[in-house]
Order: sequence, then structure tokens, then C-alpha cells
Amino acid sequence: MENYSIIIPSYTVGPDAYRDIPRYCRLYGKTAVVIGGQKAMAAAKEKLLAAIQDSDLSINAFLWYGEEASYEASAVLEADPHLQEADMIFAVGGGKAIDTAKLAALHTGKPFFTFPTIASNCASASSVAIIYHPDHSFREFVHYLDTTRHVFIDTEIIAKAPIEYLWAGIGDTCAKYYEVTISARGEVLPHYLAMGVHMSRMCMEPLVIFGEKALNDNRQGIASYELEQCALAIIITTGWVSMLVSRDHNMLYNGGVAHALFYSLCSLPGFEKDHIHGVVVGFGILMQLAIDKDFEELEKFSAFNRRIGLPTSFDEIGISLEDLEKVTDLIIADEDVEHFPYPITREQILEAAEYLGISRDTPLMKDGRHTIL
Repeated sequence: MENYSIIIPSYTVGPDAYRDIPRYCRLYGKTAVVIGGQKAMAAAKEKLLAAIQDSDLSINAFLWYGEEASYEASAVLEADPHLQEADMIFAVGGGKAIDTAKLAALHTGKPFFTFPTIASNCASASSVAIIYHPDHSFREFVHYLDTTRHVFIDTEIIAKAPIEYLWAGIGDTCAKYYEVTISARGEVLPHYLAMGVHMSRMCMEPLVIFGEKALNDNRQGIASYELEQCALAIIITTGWVSMLVSRDHNMLYNGGVAHALFYSLCSLPGFEKDHIHGVVVGFGILMQLAIDKDFEELEKFSAFNRRIGLPTSFDEIGISLEDLEKVTDLIIADEDVEHFPYPITREQILEAAEYLGISRDTPLMKDGRHTIL
């Protein structure tokens, strides 16, 4: 038996979460550089500066992460003197901004802290980054030996963010439960994997219970209990599960059809740019359940999708049978389905698509992002 370590990031959550910055960051130096999206940094800047005002910490620059989570964007940041001179990195924003900052932290060896300004994914608490090409097509996953030193979740900032991010985050996060549990089906697991698998139910359950109310509160800018519970499920629980089930870069239990479908569809021109990741993944759950022939659970989750406006058919995401046939082999070859309890076949994919509703010609849509109810 070999020794191994599991490092789960800590977090602070609430309307004044940034007040804890000096407490958790002072051990790593005195200067920080902020990396993030323009809107995210604008939303967080006042609170960030106020939190460190009476401390020994200072921020030497606010740097835009770029247009895509890519090696190219990270290289620009790594060459910036403000980053080179900083003791630590504050990664602020959504998944792409935070993943780019994580990549820069990996390459420069600097400790980093995450400040999600939207509740759309688990990038802030996970040790993996999703990297794209500059043209927005998917490139690869990058795994880390380290993770954020602490996650700061300001619920007031998240409550004022555009509702589409929480909406998509709900779809993306629910997928973790369905993907992890099927990947581990029938196996006797070591402690850390078993912990991750059992914890994964908390990626889905709070969202089904609180999701509708949280979306309504987000629409009104209210930092409610329900919104906080959904934000924690999306950002923290999913990040912890991801780290537990993918120790030592082993992603076998960390994905499934829902994500394989999205990344494969990203090979179609313009798809990734016109579709929100979590919206498509939320639909991909239905695809996985149809392939697994778990029609009872499929009907339950379809009803939930309809209640909050997530898609329930291929027509709703603008994908035709011809489109799907182009990416079927990519779905089968995707690492997210490498550890399924049975091989995924072309016939299963097409049969499931027919069950869910797919047109031979590209369907007409109001837009690429659907309608939030």
C-alpha cells in the first residue's frame, strides 16, 4: 500500500465572505494580483479592496484573463510583471477566468485563492482546468497537484449576477451525481472514492429542492438561503466530489455521457460559443439516462428540467440527427465514458436520441441559449 493525501479546499460563504481574506491569505505573502473577467472584477473590486484596507495585504494589479481559457492567454499573464512580482494570485469570476488563473498559478508556482462571482461550475474548488483553443474549441483537461488555498463565495455578488449562470450551473452540477454513480456502479471502492460517490448525491438533491426558488431570488438579486444552498452545491460540493473521485489525475469516475456529449458537440463550428456548457450538460443527463434505460429517473429529471426551463430534446439545443452522427464517434472515444459499466455504442446513442426527440434537419430555435422560466 502506498501513502496518499487528499486535500479538500476550505471556503467562506455569505454576504461578507471577503472579510476573511486577511485571515487566510496573510500566510502566503503580502501582495496579490487579481486575474479575472472584466465584469467579474468590476463586481468584486470594491469589496476586495475594502477587505484588505486595514491589513498588510495589497493588490498590485487587476488583470483581464483574456478571451478564452487557453495556454495562450495564460502565457500572456505569466509574462506580466505584476503577476511575476506578486506573492499570490486572486482568481475572480467564472470558470474560464478561474481556470486561466489556475493555469498561470501552476506554471509560476504561486499559491492562488478563488473568488467565484457566478454559481455556474466547480472551477473554484476543483483541481482540474478545462482548456480550450483560442478559437473556442475544446483542447484538453489539465490536472493539478495543488488546489486553491481557500474559496471566498460572496452571495451578494452571486445574487446580482445574470441568472443564466445559476441556471446553467444547476444543470452542470446535477450531472455530477448521475455521472459519478453510474461510473462506480457495482464496484467496491476505497475510502476516498466511496466518499466522493456518496457525497455526489448532494450535487443534485439541494438543486432539485431549492433550484426554482434560488432562480427566482437570483432574478430579484436576493442573497437568500436557497440561493446560498444552490451556490454551495454547485461550487463546493461538486468541487470536493471531483477531487475525491479523480485523485492522481484519475478521471475514470468523474464524468459520463452528459459531459462527453457537450465536449463532442463543441467540435461543431460555433456550438461552444452559442451554447452555455451547463445547459447542454443538463440535457445530457437525459441522454445518459436514456442510454442506461433508466426511464423512471429520466421522466423525473425531465420534469425538473421543464420546471426550470432546461432543454429536454435535441431540437431545443439546435442539434439535428445529421449533427449528432458527426460526433457520435467522439462521444464513444471521450475519456468521460472510459469507465462506464458497459461500452457505449453508436446504436445506443442514436436510439437514445430518437427517444428524446431529434430531427433530421437542423431545428429552428429562438436562440442558442433557450428560455429561463
